Amino acid sequence: MSFRRMVPFLLLNILVSAAVVLAILYWWDGRNGGVDRVAAVATATAVIPTPDISAQLGEAAAPAAEDGAGAVEEATAVSDGPTTHTVQSGDTLGSISTRYEVSIEDIMAANGIDNPNFLSVGQQIIIPIGGLATPTAVPTNTPLPGVPPTPIPTEAAAAQGEAILQIGDVIGAGSITDEAVQIINSGTRQINLLGWTLSDESGFVYRFAQVTLFGEGAGILIHTETGNNSPTDLFWGLESPVWESGETVTLTDDAGSIRDTFTIP
Repeated sequence: MSFRRMVPFLLLNILVSAAVVLAILYWWDGRNGGVDRVAAVATATAVIPTPDISAQLGEAAAPAAEDGAGAVEEATAVSDGPTTHTVQSGDTLGSISTRYEVSIEDIMAANGIDNPNFLSVGQQIIIPIGGLATPTAVPTNTPLPGVPPTPIPTEAAAAQGEAILQIGDVIGAGSITDEAVQIINSGTRQINLLGWTLSDESGFVYRFAQVTLFGEGAGILIHTETGNNSPTDLFWGLESPVWESGETVTLTDDAGSIRDTFTIP
């Protein structure tokens, strides 16, 4: 047989021998690998410690208790009494309401204020931020022990006494957003300001419409800028400031008589 005819038989023999060797190696490797994996699993199981669950729970509970205590202390600090405001010169219920974003009605109810124009400098008033905690009872005519009853205003009572009006202050002169004139009634009688005027030396005149100013130190602010009128704040509706330092402000009644003047510092 020639060498060329023997080549296919030699290649076939080589392939068969290689297949047999590979099969034996694969079988041997699988046998040893399985044993090794079982041993590894057994070893790993043997060395893994059992977790101490009770110790872990104890450690986790301690910080939680501390956090809870901190939250209680913080809540106590936040709820340590209601928010209060000390009335300053020029303050009105309207300006205080805007500052704290609390309605005038809620402030009056929280402090038992019947007259929205009556505030005293240095007076401490409660600011019910977040709303009133409980509904406020409607005041009755039953007097408290040791406190004389408040008289109900009547037409006859309103006519008694005297209304004494004066210019209390000029706030924020020169700033359109802050500028305002404060009018105070230090008398004992309320008065309707219809027809009264405020004027400066340059010819600017503000004329009061139908508005009542109570007595006993009640006040009202006349703002130069545009806004919505309220029982404590009136708005002129101008686009630029009017008042300036050194200028004299004049308050005139409906009969044309000068009732008070004020020179801006």
